[in-house]
Amino acid sequence: MTTKDKPKMTNRKKIKIALLSILSFIVLMFAILVYHIANARPIESATIQVSRIDFDKAFDSTSTIDITKKLHAIEGVKSEIIVKRNVVVYFHDNRVADSKKVYDELMKTGNYKAQRFILPASLANKEVCPVMNKEGLQYKFSKFVQRIFN
Repeated sequence: MTTKDKPKMTNRKKIKIALLSILSFIVLMFAILVYHIANARPIESATIQVSRIDFDKAFDSTSTIDITKKLHAIEGVKSEIIVKRNVVVYFHDNRVADSKKVYDELMKTGNYKAQRFILPASLANKEVCPVMNKEGLQYKFSKFVQRIFN
């Protein structure tokens, strides 16, 4: 049998195989997406809050270590503490300590000139997740899938 005698694939058959492959890929990706949404766990760190304290002077390396140790000693403050120039940003569990309590306890440990950063009222009530628009199709689809499986 020569190559001339072998049956050739027609263009129609090639297109059919290509479309079937693309459709199969899309169905597989959709199934994976649904599985992922259905098995998503609720956020465990929903009570972790970020707070900030502004100091009047910039920190040097020793005072950075000192302020970090003092913040770690306060109950409810997590290990993530960021000290840059004259600003300290820290994470805390708002079930244990709010930002005012952390600020007050820190001020008791040293003679600091600082103030808590408080969001303006116009920003305090805004949504904090820029990824999910509650009116968007992605959010509605995710909620729909979660209601089916949960």
